Amino acid sequence: MYVNHTSVIFPIRSYSQRREIAFEYEKRSKKDMITALKGALSGSLEAVILGLMKSTAQYDASEIKGSIKGLGTDEETLIEMVCSRSAEELVEIKRVYKEMFKKELEKDVAGDTSGDFRSLLLALAKRDEPSNIVDYEKIDQDARALYEAGVKRKGTDVATWITIMSERSVPHLQKVFDRYKSYSPYDMQESIRKEVKGDLEKSFLTLVECFENKQQYFANRLSEAMKGKSAKEKVVTRIVVSRCEVDLMKIRTEFKKLNQKSLYQTIAEHTKGDYQKVLLSLCGGDD
Repeated sequence: MYVNHTSVIFPIRSYSQRREIAFEYEKRSKKDMITALKGALSGSLEAVILGLMKSTAQYDASEIKGSIKGLGTDEETLIEMVCSRSAEELVEIKRVYKEMFKKELEKDVAGDTSGDFRSLLLALAKRDEPSNIVDYEKIDQDARALYEAGVKRKGTDVATWITIMSERSVPHLQKVFDRYKSYSPYDMQESIRKEVKGDLEKSFLTLVECFENKQQYFANRLSEAMKGKSAKEKVVTRIVVSRCEVDLMKIRTEFKKLNQKSLYQTIAEHTKGDYQKVLLSLCGGDD
């Protein structure tokens, strides 16, 4: 297995083309390509290349499984994977999760989380097929209910927040959050910061950020992951691999707006070697 060749050729192909390459490799060499890659690679380069050998839904399902496997939960990954995915994406992730691990995603998440945090994740995971319906009669009602369940009272009626945020469409919620400002002195994100803490706060914030502008959310996450001298490579890998065939071009645009510097330049400054080459190739060019 020629590692340098692999790290250059893989990112410039789509997932279906990468599967064809793997099929050809296995036919000619009589060896499993994943096993060969694992033997030839290590660290972040291995993580990114093996990630590219999965479909988007397979990758997302694997990341969720990895976040709840073994001792302790990687809440940061779990929150990102569940709260930033659309109802449509989650339907497919659940199907693939069952196929890959012979277990129900909801059961695994329920077994590894607790309290309101668990209730929110399960409500999101149980969402049906997506809809873009805006129920104009409910906009005002929902905005008032969110306010009365939080900022207006002592303590928070988290169940009401969960119901509204997991059972309404994204376009509907965008209008609700806008209307919310006419009731509350704080916008929805500020209200969340005042009302809840810990994993629940992070989950609600992720949801609201993604409802308002999903690509900006990912651009923010990438900025945070590359603030220091060295990058948080796990986060960078996860976002770039999982979004490269979904909306990475739009994330690039949002990143430039936020940072006055391109995602390409930022990756080039914070990573090195073949790992850097793969990420830059996936990034698709400078802005």
